[in-house]
Amino acid sequence: MVDDLINEHELIGMTKDEVFTLLGSPTETEYFKEEDNVVYYLGDERGIIRIDSEWLVIWFDGSDKAMKYELRTD
Repeated sequence: MVDDLINEHELIGMTKDEVFTLLGSPTETEYFKEEDNVVYYLGDERGIIRIDSEWLVIWFDGSDKAMKYELRTD
């Protein structure tokens, strides 16, 4: 599902409000949290062996526009 999201919506350049409208409120967590980003829990990592969780991390610039994102596992 996250692949469809990334393919269908250009996250880079979206404002923080636009990201929140599209994805809802970010997950309240300390995993991967930095001052200029938001983190979304996606569920168990994809693949045969699902040991870790998968997360979408989106960083914003000083104008609150998305400047990069990564899919991460813990």
